[in-house]
Amino acid sequence: MGRRHSGRAICETCQWIDVRQLRRDGHLSPGQTFPYSWTHDGQPCGMIRVRIEATTMVLNFKAASVDRADWRTVEQHVPIVWTACNLGGGRPWFRCTAYDNGHYCGRRVAIIYLGSNAGFACRHCHDLGYASQLETPGYRGLAKARKIRMRLGGGPNLLDAFPDKPVRMHRRTYRRLLEQYSVAAARCGAI
Repeated sequence: MGRRHSGRAICETCQWIDVRQLRRDGHLSPGQTFPYSWTHDGQPCGMIRVRIEATTMVLNFKAASVDRADWRTVEQHVPIVWTACNLGGGRPWFRCTAYDNGHYCGRRVAIIYLGSNAGFACRHCHDLGYASQLETPGYRGLAKARKIRMRLGGGPNLLDAFPDKPVRMHRRTYRRLLEQYSVAAARCGAI
């Protein structure tokens, strides 16, 4: 499972599979088999075999047992469900297959994570948080202020002059972003 911060593991440090990325890469056609791998600092850190069936994604990987030192082969079936979009087509989702205290999760999620119990499940079943949830309000304000500056074409330095309104942006949008920036910068103590 991912690294723990303040007693809770976070999504950003876990290995995960995103159904939206699989669709963009053209990997959701039944009958496809392909490797799926992760890297950390440019080095490979994990690989599994994936097979797509009509309504299921089958994951084959090796996992170490928590209570034993030996490795076992795991084959996990993750259902793929589709929802209709308003303008046509469909959107794929994973259906979480985890059980917690005898209750089936069944959540429809876009991302599943590899947890310590050697299976892929949603972030709720693995009790994963986001790194931003562990930040102080000051750091969240700093991140938001930087994001607004970069969106307007400026740099991340809050000490630089605030960027001018981009050419094709409405004045109302620019004023709204300026107001949000002021609140965020005040939260982090920059102004």
